[in-house]
Amino acid sequence: RDSMTNSPLLVLFFLASCAVGFDRPLLFGCGIPWSNTLGLGTGGRSEYFDTVQLKAIKGMGGTIIGASFAWHDIEFHKGTYNWTYADHQVAAARAQGLTIFAYTGLTPDWALDPAILKKYGPGIGYRFPPEKKWIPNFNAFFKAVAERYKGKVAVYEFWNEENGCGWTQPGCSNGNQADTYGPWLKLWYQAMKQGDSDAQLCLGGLDCSGGDLTACSSYVDSLYKLGYGDYFDWVSVHPYNSSGIKYQAVTNVENVLKAHGATNKPMIIGEYGWNTSNEDDKAKELVGVLSELKKQEWSYVKIAMYLIVTDLPGTKSGQDNFGLASRNLKTLTVTPRKSWEAFKNFPKN
Repeated sequence: RDSMTNSPLLVLFFLASCAVGFDRPLLFGCGIPWSNTLGLGTGGRSEYFDTVQLKAIKGMGGTIIGASFAWHDIEFHKGTYNWTYADHQVAAARAQGLTIFAYTGLTPDWALDPAILKKYGPGIGYRFPPEKKWIPNFNAFFKAVAERYKGKVAVYEFWNEENGCGWTQPGCSNGNQADTYGPWLKLWYQAMKQGDSDAQLCLGGLDCSGGDLTACSSYVDSLYKLGYGDYFDWVSVHPYNSSGIKYQAVTNVENVLKAHGATNKPMIIGEYGWNTSNEDDKAKELVGVLSELKKQEWSYVKIAMYLIVTDLPGTKSGQDNFGLASRNLKTLTVTPRKSWEAFKNFPKN
């Protein structure tokens, strides 16, 4: 099954290709710390700074950004959808001509098992699906997401690092939990397709950063063997490495897809980057990864997302980490670093 046939995503690829002059223009993606995670709230200052950051991504030649449609945020109160900030993310990105790769997930507190809430406290929904009695609400919400953003989002993903720290087992030991993630993936896929039959749907980004180079591929293999192979159109991986990325982990996933006859399922490098204040090193690593991914042997990787344009939320002033630029929340400004310049100057044709 060719999941991209007759899809509006083909139009997005074509338009971006014309602008960038390269047949995989969405390799030049970058995440953004949306201002609601930076303590700016959701008012005018927040929306202004989001635009500042999006302009920084566009200014370095970025083509695709990450949005967050967290169930917890949009349906904080059962039965009431607040789309304001999600709508803002979509409108702000599209205003800059940027394509959108959207996260979905994060169970609201009201839908969690009370025993889980008692044990872990509020906001733990990034690790736990809802109680089964809330499946109708789960289905209704994700159908509504797909309906609302039809034609405006390139790819949606369900959850984040469900094989690592983003699922139910303690100690980030979820590599053998495909059997508990799969049923929710299937429900999500069906609900999203009801809302938009053309929606492109992806596994939550798999954590490939550990020493086991088969951690991601074995998880995908398990999903197929459990009967969930028809409930994702794309596969996203997070192959972090101290230098470059874990290319073998990416290849291993592609080999599993081939083994299951899924030769037309594209892949996404959903996150990569380096936690360092050494801008010479960061710029060198960035150019190295982009140069490698442009090679034809990686033609099945259609999207790549550098982790973040400015540093992770909670980073103190002067403690540079993954960001390609620094930010000042007092002046609401962004200052490019050497790694940002390297991204900008990298040949994208």
